[in-house]
Amino acid sequence: MAQRVFHGLDPITPELKEIIYACTNCLMCQELCGVRNDGYGPWDITVAMREEITEKEGPLEAHRSIYDGLQRHDNPWGQQKSERGAWCEGLGLKQFGAASAPTLLFAGCSADRPSGRSSAVALAKLLQAAGEDFAVLGADEKCCGLYAFDLGFRREYERLKDSNLATIQTAAITKVVTACGSCQRIWREYAKSDEATFTVLHGIEYIDQLVASGRLKFTRVMRKKVAYHDSCHLGRGAGVYDPPRRLLSAIPGVELMEMPRNRRWAWCCGGGGGVPEADPALAQWSAADRMTEALATGADVMLTASALCQRSFAEMKEHRLPVQDVLDFLQQSL
Repeated sequence: MAQRVFHGLDPITPELKEIIYACTNCLMCQELCGVRNDGYGPWDITVAMREEITEKEGPLEAHRSIYDGLQRHDNPWGQQKSERGAWCEGLGLKQFGAASAPTLLFAGCSADRPSGRSSAVALAKLLQAAGEDFAVLGADEKCCGLYAFDLGFRREYERLKDSNLATIQTAAITKVVTACGSCQRIWREYAKSDEATFTVLHGIEYIDQLVASGRLKFTRVMRKKVAYHDSCHLGRGAGVYDPPRRLLSAIPGVELMEMPRNRRWAWCCGGGGGVPEADPALAQWSAADRMTEALATGADVMLTASALCQRSFAEMKEHRLPVQDVLDFLQQSL
């Protein structure tokens, strides 16, 4: 289908759009095809098709607010600069511009929304507890470009990437620690560029290192049965599977209840790819299917490392487990 459109043999039809924009960018197709870093798989083709559609016809109407928010405010939710950075108020954090540090805590666009605030705050507190020298961008933080990349807004993605890389170089940052799994996937794309002189870690990966080195230790007993949901972007997108499990096993009293579909085969929450905006029924079906699996484990709580997953499960109308960000859970275990 894509080849015919690219060569001008077929038009872009409403039916074609329905198929192309039903993709949640879960990356499962790449796993099934065995395509990793050695070629272009189904997901790459889907993104390329979205770029083609956007260039010729503009974004879907359902994604117009995301597109406009990125263009006007460097934020997919349309939050103006004056409304951002509130998540870090009262934490006593260094802010780049007023101070410098070798490590950047990149909070992500959801940090000032209910779905992402707890992860950013918890990561900051965990880094403080370990004595890490880090800073944040606060209101100056721009979107990593996740939505621009996944929805085919190629020009916006390149603009945001160039701007974020320039910030890294100007501030002489050597390490970027992300609070959201989706941001992690995109920052790893940045790290592939020739200008990259920094390492990128998700907060879970970095906390795993801090625990291994003895700089952090979980001492509070948490008698909980937990189901860990591998988010698509942190899991299949960035290959981070073992660190969250090691950390949970290091907390006294925690029992990990694995779902049948886990790690690289974990089921998608339905929250990515712009599907909640374009086809909310599909997004909710996917979230409900995953939650049914979690409930069957007998867990007390579901943990995840993605703001998109948090939002997706929070919007469920069916019975569900409490959902908590894994960084927040770890911070409470100190």
